[in-house]
Amino acid sequence: MSEFEEKREPLLHHMKSLGVALKNVIFCIFIGGALGYVFSSEILAWLTAPYSKVMGANASLIYISPFEKIWVHLRVAMWGGVFVVLPAIYVSAYGFFKPALLSYERKSLNIFAILAFGVAVLGLVLGQKYVIPLLLEALVGFKGAGETAFISLGAYVGMSLGVLVATALLLELPLIMLEFSLLGWVDSTTWRKGRRVAIVVNAAVSAFLSPPDVLSMLVLMLPIQVLYECGIMVSRMAEWKRHATEHP
Repeated sequence: MSEFEEKREPLLHHMKSLGVALKNVIFCIFIGGALGYVFSSEILAWLTAPYSKVMGANASLIYISPFEKIWVHLRVAMWGGVFVVLPAIYVSAYGFFKPALLSYERKSLNIFAILAFGVAVLGLVLGQKYVIPLLLEALVGFKGAGETAFISLGAYVGMSLGVLVATALLLELPLIMLEFSLLGWVDSTTWRKGRRVAIVVNAAVSAFLSPPDVLSMLVLMLPIQVLYECGIMVSRMAEWKRHATEHP
């Protein structure tokens, strides 16, 4: 076998493995979307519960185009279904990258995946129970005399999904920083040096997500910065643990 053929064989093997992994991911998304569609009414009821809580039991969301309600159900089905099958998607992706990982990296990533999914569920629950109602109260309160709120179903669902994704991802921040430090990819010194950049990004995200006033932005900005500082602390602890393991 020539040198070219020896190099070509591993490449073809990796391409086949990548193709299998992509097919598995697409299949998982398809199954998740189907499951999400079956339970789309229940998911939608869960999403709209904060609206009824803030606006009153008799308040209702409207849809202003003939196909809006159908598209909302499809959107909710896809998001809900993909979230449910995230563990299966991770298994497919992990199977592709596994040969390139060291034993401690495999163990660390598997533990991280389990914790990350649990934190994401917690983020969704907290977002639906606390963040969305607070945001609704602030937005509804920001109006003049004689104004009546008529919110479309599509606009509300889009806002709610954005808030839930943002809440879940923000709660993942310390865990991601911890994992990067455990794997030795980023150390705590780099996280500390990036604090100023993090504050600027935090302010931009908070300004985008919060109502248009400084107080609301600061209320949202404070917990995000606390999460970043917690990430620095846990990354430092990870470095101590890794140093103790490498130099017993």
